This record gives sequence, structure tokens and C-alpha cells, in this order.
Amino acid sequence: MMRDKKVPEIKTKSEETRQRILDCAARCFREHGYSVRLTDIAEMAGVKTGSIYYHFNGREDLVLEVLRVGLRMNIDYIKSRLEDLPKEATSLDRLRTAVRADAEVLMEISDYGAAYNRVFSVLPDDRKKHLHAARMDLGGLLLQLYKDAQRDGYVRPGLDLKTIHLLVFGAIRWTTEWYRPDRGRSAELVIDQLVHMVMQGIEVDPAHISV
Repeated sequence: MMRDKKVPEIKTKSEETRQRILDCAARCFREHGYSVRLTDIAEMAGVKTGSIYYHFNGREDLVLEVLRVGLRMNIDYIKSRLEDLPKEATSLDRLRTAVRADAEVLMEISDYGAAYNRVFSVLPDDRKKHLHAARMDLGGLLLQLYKDAQRDGYVRPGLDLKTIHLLVFGAIRWTTEWYRPDRGRSAELVIDQLVHMVMQGIEVDPAHISV
């Protein structure tokens, strides 16, 4: 989990209500997709539907805010995990850590990240553009780690790293469509197998893989 090194902020009652609405919206979108009604979110948050309109300019504003938070959490968590690595960590260690962290956000940590994946594809194009910069930040962060590992000789030369990044990125996000913790597979097991598969597929010497 991310370790918050800042002094916790004291929120007003209004800020706490807004946060509760966001948290409940993220959970609803994660579990049921875009079709969730505002009344369902309000009921889970313990507020009147009108309260949602007090904090957000309608349904689309709430949806976009959930997705923005999801992207930001994803980026911040990966960066946090990378910062926790020892100084002697290699670029391959950093890549392995980032792939694992990306999967952990969606499968274990954040309703927001999983909600993003359930909802983004059905947004109108004029709404998607509001998330473009954060999407590029996340994709750029991960792709650069592949490039660093290849530059340092850990990843086989000649591989199309952008294609590999997109394949892995998509596979991780597809887990939100099929993974359920009550079906006999732990998130840790799925993540272990994912990381092992990715690293075995791209590493110069598969015998050195460690997940």
C-alpha cells in the first residue's frame, strides 16, 4: 500500500460528504459499470440524490472526477512503489515492480482504478479528451520503464516495446471484467502469474526471473 508521508488533512463536513459520494460512485461503477444510477450512488453514500448535484455538476461531472482520481491513484501508487525500491535496484527490477503495482491497483487497492476500466470505453469522445493528459502520463511512465530495461540489456533487443506495453496494459485492465475474489483465485496468485508471464516473455535470460 502507499505510505502517506504527509500530515492528514482535516476535512470539512462538506468535503467529507463529497469524498464519500466519490468513493461510493467508484465502487458502484466498478461493480456495475456505467449504467449505475445516481439514486444508487446516493443510497450507498447515505445522502439525498440532490446532494450529488450540490457537489457535482451532474452525472457526467461525477463520472469524470471518479476517472480522474482513478488515473491519479494509479500513477501515484506506481511511483510510490518505485520510490520504495533500494538504490541498487536495476531497471529490470523497476519494470517488474511497476507491472506488479499497476495490477495491484486494479485488483486489490483501488475501486477508482477498476471503475475507470469499466467506464472509460463507453464515454463519448468529447468526454474522453478531458482524461487524455493523465492517460498519457500513465502510459508514458510504464513505456519508459520498458525502454530503460531494454537499454540496459535486460530486455531482448528488437522487441516492439510499445506493442508489448499495450498488450500488458490491456491484459491488466481486462482483469476487472473477469476477476472475482470469490472464485478460487486470489489476486496475489493472478498477479504473480501475470508478472512471471510478462518477464519470461521479454527478459534476455528467463532463468533470472524472480516474482
